[in-house]
Amino acid sequence: MQPHSLCIAIADKLRERILTHQMPPGSYVNDGALALEFGISRTPVREAMKLLCHEGLLTAQVRRGMTVTQLTAAQVTEAQQLCTLLEQHLVTLARSAPGACQELTHAMHAMAQAKLRLASGSSKAHPPYAAPAQSVA
Repeated sequence: MQPHSLCIAIADKLRERILTHQMPPGSYVNDGALALEFGISRTPVREAMKLLCHEGLLTAQVRRGMTVTQLTAAQVTEAQQLCTLLEQHLVTLARSAPGACQELTHAMHAMAQAKLRLASGSSKAHPPYAAPAQSVA
């Protein structure tokens, strides 16, 4: 596996553990232990941890390494409010333009496939250019 794709694969595994609370909020993330577990050097583990830090899933602690990010009550409330707003907008969109949802699904599928090709190191990482989506407004 190429170094970049190894880093992405490790980040994906750690992200899944964080999102499923196998690594609970506030827990210390030991790069050495993870490197041993995955049978690799610390470098790709550290790179993966940096990615997750940029995503906000890990928090760098001065002279203490990284921990799984703990959300405050205000952040949880804000996220719930944003989800509610998005759900309401999507319901309105689905009712007004049913074809738009299918178009969006196809576009998201194409992006996911491109991401997989990129992570696997395929030279065909970018899908062919498609016609721009129709405006639903």
